[in-house]
Amino acid sequence: MYPLRNGGLRRRVLGFFALTYLFSWLCWGVGSALGTDTAGWSVLSTLAGFGPLLAGGFYSFRDGEARSWARQAVHWRVGGRWWLVAVLVAPVLSLLGYGVFLWVTDATMQITSDPLYILYPVLFFYILLLRGGFGEEMGWRGFALPYLQTKYNTTIAAFLIGIGWAGWHLPLFFIQDTQQAGSFSIYLVSVIGLSIVLAWLYTRTRGSVLLVAVFHAQWNVFDSGALFSMQATETIIAPVASAVVIWLAALSTIAFDQDVMLSIQERPILLDGIVESESNDR
Repeated sequence: MYPLRNGGLRRRVLGFFALTYLFSWLCWGVGSALGTDTAGWSVLSTLAGFGPLLAGGFYSFRDGEARSWARQAVHWRVGGRWWLVAVLVAPVLSLLGYGVFLWVTDATMQITSDPLYILYPVLFFYILLLRGGFGEEMGWRGFALPYLQTKYNTTIAAFLIGIGWAGWHLPLFFIQDTQQAGSFSIYLVSVIGLSIVLAWLYTRTRGSVLLVAVFHAQWNVFDSGALFSMQATETIIAPVASAVVIWLAALSTIAFDQDVMLSIQERPILLDGIVESESNDR
């Protein structure tokens, strides 16, 4: 077993982030050179989104933990209330952000004219499987978080991952015609808040990357604005409103679930899964 304390933990987590950045940034860089209007960009930008998964998978396989790590993707027996959180809370938070935006501006918004019964499920599963669902969550929450929780409480671990997660997107802010635009500072603040909420959900469900990926996909679907048509002159207020709402949710998890958010886990949830699976195999 790879040592989890002191230098071993630091090398493993830093190695994960380094490999994630290297793979994804290389894909984005080559894709950008080919042009964002080419098929090459479509393929490479999609592959880039799997950087966290590939890095987490590499280290898990190297250290004999691939089986337990992969099981997190199908860990669905967590109780109905957590499914409700994963499916409903992200849309509610996103819509609250839109509400704040509409309240303080003269913007107008309405549901898209495209049939939602087709658009929504297609978009949801596309994001879940290819854009920001499992490709990211098997790395950020499925790999890095449980190991950081052996040294830091959940809130600090989530804060650190949020910084790394936002920084991973940085090249996209310099590539024209991508969905990443606007202020990186506001984006960073928002992503850190979202990281705290997702870390809380991951820990409360004892390592269900499945539910975290569903939450992540739901957030991206609604926050992307693809389900709505909007007319607005103010652009910076929208991400600020979204960041405020997500941070209210993050602070709520810290305040009302301190047992999870302010305590250090005795062992990584990932290793708990290994112990449990080995016991079941005997």
